[in-house]
Amino acid sequence: MTTLRRPLAEQVAAIRRAVAERHGVDPDAAPDVSASSAIERAQRQATISAHWGLSSGVPVIGPLIVLGQRALRISLRWYINPIVEQQNAFNDAAVAALYELELENQRLRRLIHESGVHPGGESDA
Repeated sequence: MTTLRRPLAEQVAAIRRAVAERHGVDPDAAPDVSASSAIERAQRQATISAHWGLSSGVPVIGPLIVLGQRALRISLRWYINPIVEQQNAFNDAAVAALYELELENQRLRRLIHESGVHPGGESDA
């Protein structure tokens, strides 16, 4: 289980390299910037948290409201956390699928470019 102890950035880089090699794409090649930036945005939003700051703008009894919210959150943790974990797992899988689709798209574009056939069906020959 040494992979779990590596920093997240190293894990992501290793996964991207493995996926790129599996799809026959040079892992060091410059990716399509527009697709990469969209996937990176999705990746930044992929992990959600069930725990955000609690506050109340109500004077005097505001701290009691926050205390009640905190007690409710703690009492529902057993219910909420598995749902959040499932959502995070799905989001991670979706981002991985997007990345694999991007690599497959790059590979197909490279094959089309190397074959000399343009998308309209005409060839360079």
